[in-house]
Amino acid sequence: MAQASAMDKNNSATIEQPLGEIVADCTPRARPASNLEHHHFQGRYCRLELLTSNTDPTIIKQLYDAFKPTEQTHFTYLKYGPFKTVDDVIVNNRAVGFLTYLRIKEYQAALEIGHINFSQQLVRTRAGTEAIYLLIEHAFDTLKYRRVEWRCHAMNAKSRQAALRLGFQFEGTWLKSDIAKGRSRDNAWYSIVDDEWPLLKQEFQRWLSNDNFDENGQQLTKLNAAQVNPRSKNLMA
Repeated sequence: MAQASAMDKNNSATIEQPLGEIVADCTPRARPASNLEHHHFQGRYCRLELLTSNTDPTIIKQLYDAFKPTEQTHFTYLKYGPFKTVDDVIVNNRAVGFLTYLRIKEYQAALEIGHINFSQQLVRTRAGTEAIYLLIEHAFDTLKYRRVEWRCHAMNAKSRQAALRLGFQFEGTWLKSDIAKGRSRDNAWYSIVDDEWPLLKQEFQRWLSNDNFDENGQQLTKLNAAQVNPRSKNLMA
């Protein structure tokens, strides 16, 4: 935060007040998926594809089958699901989960990654971590957003732990922010901002490297994104 002079409409200084830093580029950012080239992302361990009403029904069936065995626990903290039929889902090269960009504020250069729902085939795997990494990387490096948010039900301990593991920093809780399935919901908020991303990206790439996994696919070292984020160090100081 910088000390600066507040200006009146004639651009003359009126009073000294603290102001935020000047943003060099205030142009609206492109919305995700506005470019056809960005409708899929290919990683080392996973592939992300845009899910639409025109998606191949085979993919929809794969998603439905992937969640069916444990559907009751997967949708506890979401406003939708579980799905009763394959048709309800519609709105190794198999679909095993979904996630999305939302709350896209192109004029503020901020967006959220959410609706993250991984089936058991994807939970606690490098492919699952890479899927989220690909969306964060695209937001910062390609679309040039300044802020990526993570919002979850305040009682969703697994989501909160995942946010911290991925380097997101806790910012606070909004009480009675939503009503989901007839119950009050408090939202916990986390974020990564653009000047934190270079160090986090380096750590993600280190962890995702083939050299970090043995022949059975087990990690040799943990992801240390939480420790790498400079804001985390400031909070601990």
